[in-house]
Amino acid sequence: MDKPCPERDAGFFCSCFYLELSSIIMLDIQKLEVGPLDACCYIVSLKCSDAMIIDPGGDTETIVGYLEENKLRPVILVNTHGHGDHIGANKELKEKFPDIQICIHTDDAEMLEDPFKNLSLLGGKRYSSPPACRTLSHDEKIKLNGYEFRVLHLPGHTPGGIGIYTDSTDNGEAPILFSGDTLFAGGYGRTDLPGGSHNHLLKSIKECIFKLDENTVIYPGHGSSTTVKAEKERFK
Repeated sequence: MDKPCPERDAGFFCSCFYLELSSIIMLDIQKLEVGPLDACCYIVSLKCSDAMIIDPGGDTETIVGYLEENKLRPVILVNTHGHGDHIGANKELKEKFPDIQICIHTDDAEMLEDPFKNLSLLGGKRYSSPPACRTLSHDEKIKLNGYEFRVLHLPGHTPGGIGIYTDSTDNGEAPILFSGDTLFAGGYGRTDLPGGSHNHLLKSIKECIFKLDENTVIYPGHGSSTTVKAEKERFK
């Protein structure tokens, strides 16, 4: 089994992955490495349509620039957990796009507005996000342009850590999981911060993520993408 990887708080590569839903419609996943810890912010859309932003940890101008350049309207903002490096741009994005829905798991919701609880003060910042417009729970659905994503509760890195999963195998494409800081390529999230639990994290990985289709492509909170199959092999 790999050891925990606190160093995964540094990003590696920028990439863009295209998932073909049909011969006409393309689900676009754009990764932007943002903030002082290079957190992976994902912008998910069907080009020239509504968009979902996952983990906007900072660099608001970069995020807004991409949205405007591609004529995207952000309607949903999902934080996979409440740490400052994943919520840093929440406030400015809400000011720029007042109708956007900020979503986070119920167990991490109070972290949004409190710089002590979201640990941004440890990095010399004082992030205070607007409160959640919608609090999420396990198995809840998030819909975007008729596309459905399922919330997976993955406690361990934080009490309310989540993954965002979509299974498009009916269309012949690999499923997708945005795993936050639960699981990385070659490692997993640290559990030595307030609210962390090593046992809960391993349970989330083994009993939830590793139960998914092995072809599932994992987009983590830091670093490069991987697959369920590759990470299961590393855990042996």
